[in-house]
Amino acid sequence: MNIENFLESLSSNEITNFLNETKSQINVKRNVDKVTSDTSWMDMIEETVPYIDNIIRNPRRFIVQEENIVPIAKAKVVTEESIKHLAQHTSLIQEVKDDGSIVPLKLLNVYREETTDLYENRFIKSLVDNLYIFVENKLNESDQKSYAKINNKVTYNGEIKNGKETVKINVNLESDFHDEVDNSKDGHSVEARIEHIRDVISDFRGSTFIKSLKEAAPVRSPIRKTNVILKEQNFIKALELWEYLEKNNIKPFCDIEKYEEEVKDINIKNKYDLAFYIDNKALKENDNKNEVSNPKNYISKLVTDFVFNNNVNETEFKRILIKEFKEANKKKERIVKSIDNKFNDLVESYSKNKKKAMALLK
Repeated sequence: MNIENFLESLSSNEITNFLNETKSQINVKRNVDKVTSDTSWMDMIEETVPYIDNIIRNPRRFIVQEENIVPIAKAKVVTEESIKHLAQHTSLIQEVKDDGSIVPLKLLNVYREETTDLYENRFIKSLVDNLYIFVENKLNESDQKSYAKINNKVTYNGEIKNGKETVKINVNLESDFHDEVDNSKDGHSVEARIEHIRDVISDFRGSTFIKSLKEAAPVRSPIRKTNVILKEQNFIKALELWEYLEKNNIKPFCDIEKYEEEVKDINIKNKYDLAFYIDNKALKENDNKNEVSNPKNYISKLVTDFVFNNNVNETEFKRILIKEFKEANKKKERIVKSIDNKFNDLVESYSKNKKKAMALLK
């Protein structure tokens, strides 16, 4: 049974007249503090990590060639370039022997070395360093929980005149509700996702590739748009993450929403007016009982009235009394059970409405 059916079951001319004559006001205010933690940065990093991993596992390399003219004693390898250079620079020849063999004074020494010190690789190294700092800053800014705090305040004032009597009622209610919003993804909590991101970045920083660029000059914005960065898919994703980190470094970590609203619902007013009616009726019935409200006085009056108005003996009186007592008990149990059921329905209805309200806030 919902609250509307409950009200209908209690409706009568007496209730209708009471509600029509009641002067009442109700004020319902709701204050909402909603904090939504930004987890989009986790999504972005998790999406880009595989592409960065591809680059780190297969870094771009090129051959560096270094040429030096050294004394013949220090020349380790004689290459074709060394002979050509000597032929072009005869001043480096010490002597030519009778058999035509040449004794050089100095030779061109050519060194070839493979290196990863490319602009694109330095860009990835700088990205990993920036990513590490970004995540550490995010962890230090705030916790990762999203939540909503709701404060409800109800003020009700009712007044009715019964002849010369004026009955007033004032009710002030306040409730606080706090609920955390679940930010988990694919069964993984926010904390677990952050730990995973930190572990991956730490692994990147400890890789041979990143360590080999320890002394390399860092890359700063604006990023040079080389053919590799613009056309190679792994580097395209890395550039998107770089630009995302730059934009989000200046954004607040949490979106904080605070607002106050006034709830205007005629049904709420009707419920409080009905409560006023029930309370007023209970007071009247209590006043009408006066001295018979005491169980001993009530029973004494009942026995006296029965004895004086009926010609029965004590045994018959006890039989009638016991029978009526049992019937009254059964009636009481039915009423109590009915009240319990109605109360449970009201609680269930309130719980459902609260869940709907929370769903609208999310």
